[in-house]
Amino acid sequence: MNTAVFRKIVPASILCMVALSFLLYLPATSSAQEACPLPLGVDVSPYQVNIDAGGAAHYVRVLTDTPYSNTDQAFVYINENEEEINPGYIVLTRDSLGRLVVKIDLDALQDAGLDAGTHYLKIAVTLNESVDGCDEKVGEGEIYIIDKKGR
Repeated sequence: MNTAVFRKIVPASILCMVALSFLLYLPATSSAQEACPLPLGVDVSPYQVNIDAGGAAHYVRVLTDTPYSNTDQAFVYINENEEEINPGYIVLTRDSLGRLVVKIDLDALQDAGLDAGTHYLKIAVTLNESVDGCDEKVGEGEIYIIDKKGR
C-alpha cells in the first residue's frame, strides 16, 4: 500500500516542481519593456566642474559601457527632475572601444540653475535592438559643481 501511494506522490511532486520553476522563469523573460541598468553604471568626466567657466564646446562627458552602434537615442536628466535636458545640448559619440559617450554642454548645466555641491546625472539610453530583454538602459553618475572660487 505504501508503494502505491509513493508511486502517485513522487510523479505529482516532480510535475509541480517543474511547473513552479517554469512560472518563476516566466516573469524574467517577459519584462522586455523594462529599463535595465547600464553595465558598470556611468562615469562622469570631469567629475568636478565649474559651470561658470563657459566658452565654446565645453562639455561634461558621460562614459558608458553600452555599444554606440546599438544606441538609438539618449536622454539626460539632472537630479530628480523628470524633464530631460534639451537635446540641443547633448552630443552622442563613441570612445575608441566603440562605447557610447554622452557629451553634455556646460550651458545645459547653467540653464538648470545648479548650485555648488553634488548633483546627479541620469542617462536613459534607448537601444536599436533589445539586449538581454532590455529595450532601454539607465544609469546615474555624480557630478560636483564648484563656484568661481573653486569651492
